[in-house]
Amino acid sequence: MSPRHIPKILRNLGVLAAMSLLLTVLAPVGASADERIQDVNLRTPFDCGQVWNANTRTNHNPQLSVDFQRSDAMGQNTRSSAPGTVTTVEDLGDESYGKYIEIDHGSGVSTLYAHLDSQAVSVGDSVETGTVIGTVGTTGGSTGPHLHYEQKVDGTVVEAVLNGLEILYYGNTEVTSSTGC
Repeated sequence: MSPRHIPKILRNLGVLAAMSLLLTVLAPVGASADERIQDVNLRTPFDCGQVWNANTRTNHNPQLSVDFQRSDAMGQNTRSSAPGTVTTVEDLGDESYGKYIEIDHGSGVSTLYAHLDSQAVSVGDSVETGTVIGTVGTTGGSTGPHLHYEQKVDGTVVEAVLNGLEILYYGNTEVTSSTGC
């Protein structure tokens, strides 16, 4: 091989390495999003035995999020859906989510809890399934007390599954919490 061909070979190797890295990043990591959600076993984020209406609608932002509602929602405990690490505790005031918390459950799965009245955890805290992380409120862009809830896989909101129950899109699902029972 002549020395003048070496730069071209190195350039080609660089392109191949970059393509390999890109495919590694974009390729699914073993389990599908549904399998990862199922493995984490997310639970309803409320006290044992409480019945909530899980509302979904096409004009929601983000679209696959869930609003949990009931007549006495204000001040009810909000609990972690699964074990994990608190990654975000924010207060956006009267904007957007208002007071919200995000928890990383591993395997690329996270949950977000918004419009909270209070927050009982800090960034970096480890939580278990059922740990009280705050209380339901009406902060941010909320029009009344409820919990805005999101399940995410690799940062993308996905259709929620709680207690093994798929939430109805688009409509209402009555959910009874079994968290901490």
